[in-house]
Amino acid sequence: MTLTYGERLKNALAREHAKCFDPATKALRPEFAQHIDCPVCDSPRKELFFEKDWFTFSRCLDCSMVYLDPRLNDRATYEFYNGEWNAIYNETKFDDVAEPSPLDDRLNEENLREIIRFRRSARGNLLEIGSAKGFFLRKASEAGFTVHGLELNERNCERTRRDLGPTILNTDLSSAKFAAETFDVVYMRDVFEHVPNPKTMLKEIARIARPGCVVFVEVPNIRGIIYRLVGARHVCVFGFEHLNYWSAATLGLVLRRCGFEVRRTTYQSLDFSLREVLRAYFTPAFTTLHPPPTRKGVERIFRMLDRLWSREPLNSWDRRMAPALANCLRAGSVVRVLAEKT
Repeated sequence: MTLTYGERLKNALAREHAKCFDPATKALRPEFAQHIDCPVCDSPRKELFFEKDWFTFSRCLDCSMVYLDPRLNDRATYEFYNGEWNAIYNETKFDDVAEPSPLDDRLNEENLREIIRFRRSARGNLLEIGSAKGFFLRKASEAGFTVHGLELNERNCERTRRDLGPTILNTDLSSAKFAAETFDVVYMRDVFEHVPNPKTMLKEIARIARPGCVVFVEVPNIRGIIYRLVGARHVCVFGFEHLNYWSAATLGLVLRRCGFEVRRTTYQSLDFSLREVLRAYFTPAFTTLHPPPTRKGVERIFRMLDRLWSREPLNSWDRRMAPALANCLRAGSVVRVLAEKT
């Protein structure tokens, strides 16, 4: 019997989970666990924020940062990124490099225009950390930037290097060894939530950034309405990969502590609608192994409401108005911060 992509993904996640967790204690096995203090302010004071699949997510009592503690140590993290689950996931996310994501491309292009508007220039050295399929770098090069990229996926790195040249490297920032004050723009989208030591990374970016360098960071917003309503059910709450859960406040704080000043903060809701909230309670995300229970009566009501809300004009109204409301309240599902080296 041939398993579907979703079944293969879930089975692989179950095997990774069984390897890393002790079922008797429902905790990470000691050989795979790393305990940390707050990655923003180093405070040991924290409270439980939520739990998911036996991972524990804490909130710092001093700066409000939400982070994973304990988390997978470096060895376990490396094994997961190079393991079975990621190999299956990458079949659609990265390996099919000929098929771009129209949504990702549009968002990257919007971010590039925002950077150019702020700088009033498309000249200088631009670095993208986590360049994926290279769309952003191609557009930046066409606009006039001299582009550099860091990408850990070998296939994507090779493809982008064929188009843009040897400044696209298959390595991480610490190993790249860039010269001091090299870059005028540093861009990170859907990257910073994965970084185990965000202050170390930002300090290295500050070293290689010229005075006035723009740093653009886009991450999921843990203070977004969608997260407040569905909590750990959200697809982005994923202890195997997402270590840090940023808000505009905590992202601004860590940037200031590392030599940058926030100039602009914007929000976008990519997945907030009433239907998305309803479905989170009866359709587990692919990053969820043990979904929290939903009472039968509540689930039936939510399914009925979902069917009702799928009809026009309610569906169109929901897709337009719910995200607009979240953004107006500064509670979109994504936060974008443009900062400048001071």
